[in-house]
Amino acid sequence: MAASLVSSTASYALKPFDSQARRIPRQRRNETRTCALIGQVDNTNLTRRQAALGALVGGLSLLQTAEANAFLGIGEPSKEEIYKEDTAKILKDVGAALSLDKGDPTKEDAMNNVRKETNAWVAKYRRDNKFGGRPSYGNTYSALNALAGHFNSFGPTAPLPKKRLERIQKELEDATRMLGRGR
Repeated sequence: MAASLVSSTASYALKPFDSQARRIPRQRRNETRTCALIGQVDNTNLTRRQAALGALVGGLSLLQTAEANAFLGIGEPSKEEIYKEDTAKILKDVGAALSLDKGDPTKEDAMNNVRKETNAWVAKYRRDNKFGGRPSYGNTYSALNALAGHFNSFGPTAPLPKKRLERIQKELEDATRMLGRGR
């Protein structure tokens, strides 16, 4: 049994453009189309309106998927929002690490975590001119630099001198306040 693909050629009877109607005539309704299945003929017609509606629905469904959002850049947080989140997180983590007592067994791990976060934050925003001139950036960078310098010289468990600790805490507070103002 040899299966054959049934196809019919659609003949279009196009008339010259009718200036009175201002449109090209539609195709005939009784025209047959070939289905993808072998030996079956589909007698349904697809109008231009239905095709346009299908294309519109397909396009909108692409915009709603997460992959399309990441690919097209739609719905992603802006650089401004990412900066605020990153800076608020590092300010909170540094404040929590500074509040630990000298004898706390988790202090060394907390300070090493702050060091990694500091390196990542500085590397991400140091060369970005959009954020480099902000007061929140300057205060955060100054506090992180003072903290990193102390722990590079004296180790992660060494206590901060009172004057240095007060200055770092003041800069962290100022940075938090400026970040809240969007500066």
